[in-house]
Amino acid sequence: MFNKKKSVPRVVIDQFSSLISGNLSLVGDMEFEEGLKVSGAIRGNVCHKPGTHSLLALSADGRIEGNVSSYDALIDGTIIGDLVVEHLLELHSNARVCGNIRYRQLSMENGAIVDGTLNRMGDDEEAGQVFELPQPQAREG
Repeated sequence: MFNKKKSVPRVVIDQFSSLISGNLSLVGDMEFEEGLKVSGAIRGNVCHKPGTHSLLALSADGRIEGNVSSYDALIDGTIIGDLVVEHLLELHSNARVCGNIRYRQLSMENGAIVDGTLNRMGDDEEAGQVFELPQPQAREG
């Protein structure tokens, strides 16, 4: 009765339509749809095409220096920049993120490191929406 484990959502990997292999370094912004696997290095923003169910997989040797967005993401490498994931984010044990993360669902393994804030998106929020807190007003006294 108490032994039942809650099912954890997982991303299904069928195939990747694009690959940045380990021997490739790319400088510049890029937009992708469907599946993108990164084993090399990218210096620039990596964004999915809005409205698509994209999957980004960053291998343990992969590195992205720039802001990243995807529908689903499997991160096992390094991101230096902000990360926005509209659906499911999996941070594997080698994941290193130096930046703020916004996600809807999160799975994080032991060993993953985040140097920034983790912010969960609500069901009615848009992925790219940013909320700012009002600045405190000085009190006269």
